[in-house]
Amino acid sequence: MNEVKFSRQVKEVRFGHWVLDPKRQCICDGDTTRELEPLLFRLLCYLIINNEQIITRQDLVDDVWSQNYVDDNAINRAMSELRKILKSEKQRGIVVKTHYRKGYSFFLEPEIIYYPDKLSPSHTEPNPSSATSTTSQVSKSESTGNAEKAPNRFTWLFKGAALCCVIGLTVAVGVKFSIDEQVEIKPGIITQEQPIKEHVLSWVQGRYTLLNLSPNDAMVAYSFIKRDTDYYSLVVKNLKSGHERRLGEQGVNYYPVGWSVDSNTIYYRIVDGDKCQVWQLNADFSSGSEYLFDCKISSMTGGEVNQGRLVYAKSGYRNRDELSALTNRDLVTGDEFQITSPNLNSYGDRFLTYIPEKEIILFERRQYDTNELYMTDPDGGNQIKIYDSPSRIWGLNYDDKTEQLVWFNNAENIVYGFSLREMRLVKAQKLLTDQFYANYEILNSHDLLMTSYPFVLDIYSLDKQGKELAPLINSKREDTRAIEVPNGFLFLTRLGHLYQIHQMSHDGQVTPLGLPNAKYKALRYNQATNELLIQFARKIEVYNLSDLSLSMSKPVEGTLVSVEYLSDNEISYTVIDDQKMNSRAYVWSNVDGHVRELPIQSTLWLDRLDEDTLITLSSNDIISAFDLRSGEVIHRVELPPAKYKHSVAILDGNIYHSNGERISKIDFSSDVTIETIYTVNNPKLFIEQIRASESGRLLTDIIETVENQLLKVSMINTGNNLN
Repeated sequence: MNEVKFSRQVKEVRFGHWVLDPKRQCICDGDTTRELEPLLFRLLCYLIINNEQIITRQDLVDDVWSQNYVDDNAINRAMSELRKILKSEKQRGIVVKTHYRKGYSFFLEPEIIYYPDKLSPSHTEPNPSSATSTTSQVSKSESTGNAEKAPNRFTWLFKGAALCCVIGLTVAVGVKFSIDEQVEIKPGIITQEQPIKEHVLSWVQGRYTLLNLSPNDAMVAYSFIKRDTDYYSLVVKNLKSGHERRLGEQGVNYYPVGWSVDSNTIYYRIVDGDKCQVWQLNADFSSGSEYLFDCKISSMTGGEVNQGRLVYAKSGYRNRDELSALTNRDLVTGDEFQITSPNLNSYGDRFLTYIPEKEIILFERRQYDTNELYMTDPDGGNQIKIYDSPSRIWGLNYDDKTEQLVWFNNAENIVYGFSLREMRLVKAQKLLTDQFYANYEILNSHDLLMTSYPFVLDIYSLDKQGKELAPLINSKREDTRAIEVPNGFLFLTRLGHLYQIHQMSHDGQVTPLGLPNAKYKALRYNQATNELLIQFARKIEVYNLSDLSLSMSKPVEGTLVSVEYLSDNEISYTVIDDQKMNSRAYVWSNVDGHVRELPIQSTLWLDRLDEDTLITLSSNDIISAFDLRSGEVIHRVELPPAKYKHSVAILDGNIYHSNGERISKIDFSSDVTIETIYTVNNPKLFIEQIRASESGRLLTDIIETVENQLLKVSMINTGNNLN
């Protein structure tokens, strides 16, 4: 395996007219400065470090992408983007050379510049390299990474028992874990039942959300809306004394972002209309707030990783509203660089916590079918996926005594303990309660901070003119994904981590349909054949609705993102492959079972507009019209920013779109392509998804925020507590 990155002792790399700054991940030729995306940065470093050899495509797959398979088109695109970035008014010649049927090589002679004392400003461990000059050419030993590789605490974390848990990797001194390398985790543990008791920590009536525990576990910050108000204030609560301090103003929302390492500073953001700003404040409110920088309105989590540097989840990566990547920002200079690079077919990365003693950041990467727990260092190096969770990991804590990561699965009410020494789950405790929880923070081995569940999910209908939004299925349950059938409606009801299919007759009577509870994703109905289509994560099933007999079942390779009836005899579906890199669209005949792939890329959803036109929603938030006769895209429109998330529906030959706050009608032939027909004016409501109904109405899943409580949940000691 060839080396991919420079060590922290490298100050800069000069080649041609360019100067590469490895810390900031940018290049500059004196006039032009360009920031490099993580993949392109890794690719450039790899070519420079290994400049004395021809790099094959397999080398790139193994060392840069670190995957078993990478599509040739992905490599071509990356090399093309890198070549474009490396061209400027000053740098016009060849930088990366292509060797026909062999691979690539770095054409220019690079020059490595080290820090004068062989140490980067943020790293104080000894350099094993014997190099004595501050300027040197890249040698053969450097190109293999042996002369400049400096161990840090993160590298040593995996040298003992942890390395023994790696499945399918050769264990050797100096092994580097790279992004998308995966440790196979097999729980192999028994879930223990745990009785609990609850204590209400605040009796003020309203909504509590976004709990954020200080690193010293002494304080918690959260957002709170008092009853009969419509804005969030920031609250910092001392957990020992119970004393609270509040920050807020009428009409402005305050949200916690994270804490400084020493717990003396709270970082927060304010959202005022379309304006979003990040500020900092002493935790004891002893001084005034200080403005730091502007932000996007989307949710943000983060924390200080060392003095004056904030790592946070920044949304809008690759111009996708719902996609976020971790960014390391210097709060003094304002300089920042991206340290993670999620693929387009995901919801991106969310900061969880920083462990100073190990110099590692834990973050969640949310995929369509799973939620991945990653660890990395503050510069984005040594990224490794350590666990796949079927449910969200909203927060976690680190127990330095046991070296365990502890988090709460609020879909199943299970507290998990994950050992960093053994690199596996070691304990699971199921809380014996019927209560549902939302936000949480782990205080210690037996106490958790919780907010009771503050959401209700109901189903509404909207007439095509957008004039009236009326409740259709309204209950205390979480009801979603309704479809219209001859005798009423079918819909899904969440029961923990599973769903039950319910049917509601026209007179409002609700009964179970009769199929077993399962991890259903969506329902569709074929009126011509009276068939019910059920979407799972990796298969499609079709049932005869009259007797619930299974008529067809189709497993797929990858994760199903959407399924629709294109016609009475054809089903369209979109799939993201297991590498999470590509999405593909297919049409499946429910007559002869034949499947054909459609020549459209990056598609997350599609449906038929008319006989000759398909409408698609892409992973970069673009709606396109695809002409089946010519095989070309004939119309496209970039969607406005999502308040919650994008969803699209076809109804009576018209295209409808929701961004979570508005429902719009899209007409490619009109001067006004996107026309808003309905706006949610209630700040407590969000549109989760829209669908078309047989009777010509739009069915909408509406999330409503309701009042909840701030709780301390204690596990009663039965000898089974997490250690």
